[in-house]
Amino acid sequence: MAKSPATFVREATGLTKQISGIEALGMALSGMGLLYVFNASVFTPAFYPDANPLVGPLIGLLLILPVAGMYALFSIAMPRTGGDYVWTSRVLNSGTGFVVNFSLTLLALSVIGSVSPWLSQWSFAPMFYDLGILQHNQSYISLANTLLGTSATFWIAAVAVVGTGLIVAASTKLSGAVVKYWTVIAIIIGLIFVATVLSAGNSTFQANFNAQYPSVNGTSAYNAVIAAGQSQYGSYNGVPPVLSTTTLAAGALGLLGYLGFYYPAYFAGEVKQNRRSQLLAQVGGSVIFMVFVTIIFAVEYFGEGPAFVNAIAGLWLIGSSANPYLTIPLSSGLSIFWTHNAALIVLFNLAFAGTIIVMFVSELFVLSRNIFAWSFDRVLPGAFASVNSRTRTPVNAVVVMVVASLAYLYISIFQTSYLSVLFSYGTAGTFLAFIFVAVAAIVYPYRRKDLFESASDEGAKKKYGGVPLITILGVLSLIVSVYVVYALLAPAIGGPTGTSVLEEGVIPTFVLGIVIYVIAFVARRGQGINLNLISQEIPPE
Repeated sequence: MAKSPATFVREATGLTKQISGIEALGMALSGMGLLYVFNASVFTPAFYPDANPLVGPLIGLLLILPVAGMYALFSIAMPRTGGDYVWTSRVLNSGTGFVVNFSLTLLALSVIGSVSPWLSQWSFAPMFYDLGILQHNQSYISLANTLLGTSATFWIAAVAVVGTGLIVAASTKLSGAVVKYWTVIAIIIGLIFVATVLSAGNSTFQANFNAQYPSVNGTSAYNAVIAAGQSQYGSYNGVPPVLSTTTLAAGALGLLGYLGFYYPAYFAGEVKQNRRSQLLAQVGGSVIFMVFVTIIFAVEYFGEGPAFVNAIAGLWLIGSSANPYLTIPLSSGLSIFWTHNAALIVLFNLAFAGTIIVMFVSELFVLSRNIFAWSFDRVLPGAFASVNSRTRTPVNAVVVMVVASLAYLYISIFQTSYLSVLFSYGTAGTFLAFIFVAVAAIVYPYRRKDLFESASDEGAKKKYGGVPLITILGVLSLIVSVYVVYALLAPAIGGPTGTSVLEEGVIPTFVLGIVIYVIAFVARRGQGINLNLISQEIPPE
């Protein structure tokens, strides 16, 4: 079928190959958030008290590798802006491709809304609280309490979202540099943290904790926390067993940390040496993340003490007054009990904030490419596919992403619990979307044999036993995705039941995508443009 001249907005995207493999790796690792490991000592013990949190990152890696391999191989076969939007629309149909990518985009933006309150509440507030304790300065402690308030939380987060949007709109090179250099800095900070904790040890942690907080009925503050956690929450006394169904279920929660691995797929058309870069960023980035997180979490876990970690995490979750710390007991905030060096305490707390801010750069960068791709294919108005002549970035698309992020921020702070959104809605919905991408990968070599055989990279056409590698990875990814959706919805993480998460969060997101596509299809048909032509060929670069 001949291509209609009106199928695409223009004959070239206008985006150029400015991103190196290291920058693509930085985008992936920034999307995952290396120093979110400071909250690892809270989340798994809180939500899965009987699970062994030490093996969570490894379970997550084993589950994510087939999906990362599938995304990397698709990115090599069809290196175009929009990633899974392009692949799924070309292999299945344009409507499915749009709905899947639209849902993944909104789900990722919801994470910005869910995570941005952490800037004030989990980074700045603990920092000033720690400094107040260290310097016996009540004004710092008062400021910490103020930063926990709704107004401060919202405005600090809003400024961060807008600021990172300006970075993304200003320059592709600037965005790439931010994520690249932050990745190096984050690893260095992680090593400094490890050295600090190992040099102090658990005995120093206990002594400093007991010196800061009063004993309870003759029991030291440290042991009182453990006792309260076990009596009020049922926290595990020690390290939970490795082999258990709860540990396997918690592996699904471990996958939350890996979300971001697939970001380089969305700007594959802008990446230099795309084949090597995609494998490095998506597969290699997942492995790097697992090693980094496992080492630092083990140091945190034993540096605080397993029974203490399990107990204080549970007490925080239920809002018990037996948790003496100001807010969530992140290891970055609790660093004051390993060291009284103010510079290190500030460094660790601000590093958590830096992780959040740079994640915003990564997310807004890649997600703006999705809306650009929809517009380039004429699903959305062509204005969103415009590239600024000076910055060479899709400024209009970035603006839309920032506005949507601010909307999610408002909902997160004023309308609902961001933890339930983050864990139940975002992750479950993402892997539900991955199911459709996996189906596309399975049938791609057969349903679109023309595209499969015409791929310029031989690695994208690799077969084992006569079966295309991408089909094998698609089957494995389908199994993983179905498992993750079940594991996340069944335990009702964060409070809501699986049914309410589906009805109130996941399903409406997909339905909204369907409604938008139907409206676009009808409107374009009235203009004499058939959106079905999208599925006939790969868009130009």
